[in-house]
Amino acid sequence: MTTAVGGYAGDDAEAAARLIGYTFRPRMLPHRDRDYAALVRRFDEEPAFEDLVRRSATGLGLNVLGVTMRAGSVIVPVPGSVFETRLEGYARQARQGHQREAERVLHGIAHLAIAALCFPRPQDLADDSYVGAVTAATVDKQVRHTCQELAERLAAGPESGDAPVETPELERAWRVYARRSEAGETSSGQVVPTTSEAIVGKALRYLVDQGLLNEGENAELMVKVYRTTGRYQLQVRELATVDTYRELLLLGVVPPTDTTASLRVTGDDDTLY
Repeated sequence: MTTAVGGYAGDDAEAAARLIGYTFRPRMLPHRDRDYAALVRRFDEEPAFEDLVRRSATGLGLNVLGVTMRAGSVIVPVPGSVFETRLEGYARQARQGHQREAERVLHGIAHLAIAALCFPRPQDLADDSYVGAVTAATVDKQVRHTCQELAERLAAGPESGDAPVETPELERAWRVYARRSEAGETSSGQVVPTTSEAIVGKALRYLVDQGLLNEGENAELMVKVYRTTGRYQLQVRELATVDTYRELLLLGVVPPTDTTASLRVTGDDDTLY
Protein backbone atom coordinates (compact mmCIF):
# COMPACT_ATOMS: atom_id res chain seq x y z
CA MET A 1 0.00 0.00 0.00
CA THR A 2 1.29 3.46 -0.90
CA THR A 3 1.61 5.85 2.03
CA ALA A 4 0.10 9.32 1.63
CA VAL A 5 2.36 12.31 2.34
CA GLY A 6 0.68 15.69 2.72
CA GLY A 7 -2.25 14.55 0.58
CA TYR A 8 0.04 13.06 -2.08
CA ALA A 9 1.04 9.43 -2.59
CA GLY A 10 4.40 8.63 -1.03
CA ASP A 11 5.88 7.43 -4.30
CA ASP A 12 4.79 10.72 -5.95
CA ALA A 13 6.55 12.71 -3.23
CA GLU A 14 9.67 10.62 -3.75
CA ALA A 15 9.48 11.16 -7.51
CA ALA A 16 9.12 14.91 -7.03
CA ALA A 17 12.19 14.93 -4.79
CA ARG A 18 14.16 12.99 -7.42
CA LEU A 19 13.23 15.50 -10.10
CA ILE A 20 14.33 18.38 -7.85
CA GLY A 21 17.52 16.46 -7.15
CA TYR A 22 18.43 16.37 -10.83
CA THR A 23 18.80 20.16 -10.64
CA PHE A 24 21.96 19.61 -8.61
CA ARG A 25 23.41 17.41 -11.34
CA PRO A 26 23.57 20.19 -13.95
CA ARG A 27 25.42 18.25 -16.62
CA MET A 28 22.84 15.48 -16.59
CA LEU A 29 20.09 15.93 -19.19
CA PRO A 30 16.83 14.00 -19.68
CA HIS A 31 17.91 12.46 -22.98
CA ARG A 32 20.82 10.80 -21.17
CA ASP A 33 18.80 9.27 -18.35
CA ARG A 34 15.58 7.26 -18.68
CA ASP A 35 14.30 8.05 -15.17
CA TYR A 36 14.99 11.75 -15.62
CA ALA A 37 13.12 11.80 -18.93
CA ALA A 38 10.12 10.01 -17.37
CA LEU A 39 9.96 12.54 -14.53
CA VAL A 40 10.10 15.46 -16.98
CA ARG A 41 7.21 13.95 -18.93
CA ARG A 42 5.21 13.59 -15.71
CA PHE A 43 5.85 17.23 -14.85
CA ASP A 44 4.66 18.23 -18.32
CA GLU A 45 1.61 15.96 -18.48
CA GLU A 46 0.33 15.70 -14.89
CA PRO A 47 -0.77 19.01 -13.28
CA ALA A 48 -0.94 17.38 -9.82
CA PHE A 49 2.66 16.20 -10.10
CA GLU A 50 3.79 19.62 -11.34
CA ASP A 51 2.07 21.20 -8.34
CA LEU A 52 3.79 18.75 -5.99
CA VAL A 53 7.21 19.53 -7.47
CA ARG A 54 6.63 23.28 -7.20
CA ARG A 55 5.38 23.06 -3.62
CA SER A 56 8.26 20.82 -2.60
CA ALA A 57 10.75 23.20 -4.18
CA THR A 58 9.16 26.18 -2.43
CA GLY A 59 9.51 24.42 0.90
CA LEU A 60 13.21 23.99 0.24
CA GLY A 61 13.71 27.65 -0.65
CA LEU A 62 13.80 27.00 -4.39
CA ASN A 63 11.93 28.40 -7.39
CA VAL A 64 11.04 26.27 -10.43
CA LEU A 65 11.92 28.25 -13.57
CA GLY A 66 11.07 25.43 -15.91
CA VAL A 67 11.30 21.70 -16.58
CA THR A 68 11.80 20.67 -20.21
CA MET A 69 13.42 17.87 -22.20
CA ARG A 70 15.94 20.33 -23.63
CA ALA A 71 16.88 22.12 -20.42
CA GLY A 72 16.08 19.53 -17.80
CA SER A 73 15.06 20.61 -14.32
CA VAL A 74 15.91 24.30 -13.94
CA ILE A 75 15.30 25.24 -10.32
CA VAL A 76 17.06 28.13 -8.62
CA PRO A 77 17.41 29.31 -5.01
CA VAL A 78 15.30 32.20 -3.78
CA PRO A 79 17.13 35.02 -1.92
CA GLY A 80 18.18 33.85 1.51
CA SER A 81 17.94 30.15 0.67
CA VAL A 82 20.59 27.78 2.05
CA PHE A 83 21.21 26.79 -1.57
CA GLU A 84 22.01 30.34 -2.64
CA THR A 85 25.49 31.04 -4.01
CA ARG A 86 26.54 34.42 -2.74
CA LEU A 87 28.70 36.62 -4.92
CA GLU A 88 30.95 37.47 -1.97
CA GLY A 89 31.89 33.80 -1.68
CA TYR A 90 32.22 33.36 -5.43
CA ALA A 91 34.73 36.22 -5.76
CA ARG A 92 37.27 34.88 -3.27
CA GLN A 93 40.22 36.77 -4.74
CA ALA A 94 39.27 39.75 -2.60
CA ARG A 95 40.86 40.11 0.80
CA GLN A 96 39.08 42.80 2.77
CA GLY A 97 37.52 46.24 2.75
CA HIS A 98 37.11 48.03 -0.56
CA GLN A 99 38.99 45.23 -2.39
CA ARG A 100 36.24 42.76 -1.50
CA GLU A 101 33.58 45.15 -2.75
CA ALA A 102 35.49 45.84 -5.97
CA GLU A 103 35.85 42.12 -6.73
CA ARG A 104 32.16 41.54 -6.07
CA VAL A 105 31.27 44.30 -8.53
CA LEU A 106 33.65 43.00 -11.20
CA HIS A 107 32.35 39.44 -11.02
CA GLY A 108 28.77 40.66 -11.07
CA ILE A 109 29.41 42.73 -14.21
CA ALA A 110 31.09 39.73 -15.88
CA HIS A 111 28.05 37.49 -15.33
CA LEU A 112 25.57 40.14 -16.42
CA ALA A 113 27.60 40.93 -19.54
CA ILE A 114 27.81 37.27 -20.55
CA ALA A 115 24.04 36.93 -20.22
CA ALA A 116 23.37 40.13 -22.15
CA LEU A 117 25.74 39.15 -24.95
CA CYS A 118 24.25 35.69 -25.27
CA PHE A 119 20.57 36.73 -25.17
CA PRO A 120 20.13 40.45 -25.90
CA ARG A 121 16.78 40.28 -27.70
CA PRO A 122 13.39 38.99 -26.57
CA GLN A 123 13.19 36.77 -29.65
CA ASP A 124 16.44 35.06 -28.63
CA LEU A 125 15.04 34.21 -25.23
CA ALA A 126 11.73 33.06 -26.69
CA ASP A 127 13.29 30.81 -29.34
CA ASP A 128 14.10 27.46 -27.70
CA SER A 129 16.42 26.55 -30.58
CA TYR A 130 18.54 29.70 -30.25
CA VAL A 131 22.17 29.21 -29.21
CA GLY A 132 24.35 32.17 -28.24
CA ALA A 133 28.15 32.08 -28.26
CA VAL A 134 30.90 34.18 -26.66
CA THR A 135 34.58 34.08 -25.78
CA ALA A 136 36.30 35.56 -22.72
CA ALA A 137 38.16 38.11 -24.81
CA THR A 138 35.10 39.38 -26.67
CA VAL A 139 33.05 39.74 -23.48
CA ASP A 140 35.85 41.72 -21.85
CA LYS A 141 36.41 43.82 -24.96
CA GLN A 142 32.74 44.73 -25.26
CA VAL A 143 32.40 45.62 -21.57
CA ARG A 144 35.46 47.87 -21.88
CA HIS A 145 33.94 49.50 -24.96
CA THR A 146 30.78 50.07 -22.95
CA CYS A 147 32.80 51.59 -20.09
CA GLN A 148 34.50 53.99 -22.51
CA GLU A 149 31.21 54.95 -24.13
CA LEU A 150 29.62 55.54 -20.74
CA ALA A 151 32.54 57.74 -19.65
CA GLU A 152 32.18 59.82 -22.80
CA ARG A 153 28.42 60.26 -22.28
CA LEU A 154 28.93 61.28 -18.66
CA ALA A 155 31.70 63.71 -19.62
CA ALA A 156 29.35 65.32 -22.14
CA GLY A 157 27.08 66.24 -19.23
CA PRO A 158 23.36 66.90 -19.25
CA GLU A 159 23.71 69.03 -22.37
CA SER A 160 23.98 65.87 -24.44
CA GLY A 161 20.50 64.82 -23.41
CA ASP A 162 21.83 61.29 -23.15
CA ALA A 163 21.78 59.80 -19.66
CA PRO A 164 22.01 56.01 -20.08
CA VAL A 165 22.64 55.31 -16.42
CA GLU A 166 20.26 56.57 -13.77
CA THR A 167 21.94 55.16 -10.67
CA PRO A 168 25.29 56.30 -9.25
CA GLU A 169 25.93 52.71 -8.07
CA LEU A 170 26.00 51.45 -11.65
CA GLU A 171 28.22 54.34 -12.73
CA ARG A 172 30.73 53.39 -10.02
CA ALA A 173 30.60 49.77 -11.20
CA TRP A 174 31.70 50.74 -14.71
CA ARG A 175 34.52 52.87 -13.29
CA VAL A 176 35.78 49.90 -11.24
CA TYR A 177 35.83 47.68 -14.33
CA ALA A 178 37.54 50.29 -16.52
CA ARG A 179 40.36 50.72 -13.99
CA ARG A 180 41.11 47.00 -13.82
CA SER A 181 44.03 45.64 -15.92
CA GLU A 182 42.77 43.90 -19.05
CA ALA A 183 45.12 40.89 -19.13
CA GLY A 184 48.51 39.78 -17.88
CA GLU A 185 50.76 36.88 -16.92
CA THR A 186 52.98 36.14 -13.95
CA SER A 187 56.71 35.50 -14.31
CA SER A 188 55.92 31.78 -14.47
CA GLY A 189 53.53 32.27 -17.38
CA GLN A 190 50.31 31.91 -15.37
CA VAL A 191 47.35 34.18 -16.04
CA VAL A 192 46.99 36.92 -13.41
CA PRO A 193 43.65 36.02 -11.75
CA THR A 194 42.68 39.61 -10.92
CA THR A 195 42.69 40.92 -14.50
CA SER A 196 39.32 41.61 -16.09
CA GLU A 197 39.70 38.94 -18.79
CA ALA A 198 40.60 36.36 -16.15
CA ILE A 199 37.50 37.34 -14.16
CA VAL A 200 35.34 36.84 -17.26
CA GLY A 201 37.06 33.49 -17.86
CA LYS A 202 36.26 32.41 -14.31
CA ALA A 203 32.61 33.31 -14.84
CA LEU A 204 32.48 31.32 -18.09
CA ARG A 205 34.07 28.23 -16.52
CA TYR A 206 31.66 28.45 -13.60
CA LEU A 207 28.72 28.52 -16.02
CA VAL A 208 30.14 25.45 -17.78
CA ASP A 209 30.41 23.61 -14.45
CA GLN A 210 26.78 24.48 -13.74
CA GLY A 211 25.63 23.06 -17.08
CA LEU A 212 24.66 26.51 -18.34
CA LEU A 213 27.26 26.80 -21.10
CA ASN A 214 29.05 24.28 -23.30
CA GLU A 215 32.75 24.78 -23.89
CA GLY A 216 34.19 24.27 -27.36
CA GLU A 217 37.09 25.56 -29.40
CA ASN A 218 37.46 27.54 -32.58
CA ALA A 219 40.35 25.70 -34.22
CA GLU A 220 41.03 28.49 -36.69
CA LEU A 221 41.34 31.21 -34.05
CA MET A 222 42.63 28.83 -31.34
CA VAL A 223 40.26 30.21 -28.69
CA LYS A 224 37.67 28.65 -26.44
CA VAL A 225 34.08 29.37 -27.42
CA TYR A 226 31.23 29.08 -24.94
CA ARG A 227 27.74 28.26 -26.24
CA THR A 228 24.48 28.51 -24.36
CA THR A 229 22.31 25.63 -23.17
CA GLY A 230 18.59 25.37 -22.54
CA ARG A 231 19.24 25.64 -18.80
CA TYR A 232 20.99 28.97 -19.26
CA GLN A 233 18.26 30.28 -21.52
CA LEU A 234 15.62 29.67 -18.84
CA GLN A 235 17.76 31.36 -16.20
CA VAL A 236 18.44 34.39 -18.39
CA ARG A 237 14.70 34.75 -19.01
CA GLU A 238 14.41 35.31 -15.27
CA LEU A 239 17.45 37.63 -15.26
CA ALA A 240 15.97 39.73 -18.07
CA THR A 241 13.58 41.31 -15.56
CA VAL A 242 16.50 42.79 -13.58
CA ASP A 243 17.08 46.51 -14.13
CA THR A 244 20.87 46.14 -14.38
CA TYR A 245 20.52 43.63 -17.22
CA ARG A 246 18.37 46.09 -19.15
CA GLU A 247 20.94 48.83 -18.47
CA LEU A 248 23.59 46.68 -20.17
CA LEU A 249 21.45 46.40 -23.29
CA LEU A 250 20.72 50.11 -23.31
CA LEU A 251 24.44 50.81 -23.10
CA GLY A 252 25.02 48.94 -26.35
CA VAL A 253 25.97 45.40 -25.28
CA VAL A 254 24.80 43.22 -28.19
CA PRO A 255 25.06 39.60 -29.33
CA PRO A 256 27.74 37.77 -31.29
CA THR A 257 27.08 37.96 -35.03
CA ASP A 258 28.72 34.64 -35.91
CA THR A 259 30.15 31.46 -34.41
CA THR A 260 33.49 33.13 -33.70
CA ALA A 261 31.68 35.44 -31.25
CA SER A 262 32.67 38.63 -33.04
CA LEU A 263 30.68 41.57 -31.74
CA ARG A 264 29.02 44.63 -33.13
CA VAL A 265 27.63 47.75 -31.49
CA THR A 266 24.18 48.94 -32.48
CA GLY A 267 22.53 52.31 -32.33
CA ASP A 268 19.71 53.34 -30.05
CA ASP A 269 17.10 52.01 -32.49
CA ASP A 270 18.40 48.47 -31.95
CA THR A 271 18.43 48.46 -28.17
CA LEU A 272 15.57 46.82 -26.35
CA TYR A 273 13.72 46.94 -23.05
